[in-house]
Amino acid sequence: MITGKAADRTVAVEVAPGGALRELTLEAAALRLEPDELARRILLLTAAASARATASLWHTQDGAGALGLPEPGEAAEETTPDSWRAQ
Repeated sequence: MITGKAADRTVAVEVAPGGALRELTLEAAALRLEPDELARRILLLTAAASARATASLWHTQDGAGALGLPEPGEAAEETTPDSWRAQ
């Protein structure tokens, strides 16, 4: 799991490898923030933790290819099966 925390520790998120949000923790002080600011913090922390989680997938023992993901620099079109292409 990858955890992201706001500098003031009012908001924390935990994401699974691949970036799925697993847990959101709000301290009482977070609930006193303006709604837009609270939403901004949650989204930024989730995006940062998700990016770290996704990056960690690339560093697995077998690499991204074992996960069926394109290698860095490989175009998505190169990994599309012919059966999926419009005829």
